[in-house]
Amino acid sequence: MSDWWNSIQKGATDAAETTKLVSLRTKLQAEVMYIESQIKGALQKFGTDVFSHMENNNSAQVQQHFTDTKREVDNYREQVAAKNAEIAGLNRQMDNVGKDPSAPGAQQGMNNIG
Repeated sequence: MSDWWNSIQKGATDAAETTKLVSLRTKLQAEVMYIESQIKGALQKFGTDVFSHMENNNSAQVQQHFTDTKREVDNYREQVAAKNAEIAGLNRQMDNVGKDPSAPGAQQGMNNIG
């Protein structure tokens, strides 16, 4: 009877842990989608800002807009990469839910989330 109850408790604990990890992953995925929309917006703004300068053959202004937009987009891309690394860590943690922590690879990815 004790083993049966322990099994139910472990199942409930594992389900709660998985639910927590899934919600964290979903939050990060939403943040990635938002940042990707920011990238798209920055690129669209670049196009509208640069068009008149290109019509007037003002290459200095075009280059300045490009430099500013590239810096902004690179920053966003770094944020996306960091969030994707966190998502990968959460995926590894979800793969290990319910596994013996002393098993090989069970702790892999646990240190990336904090």
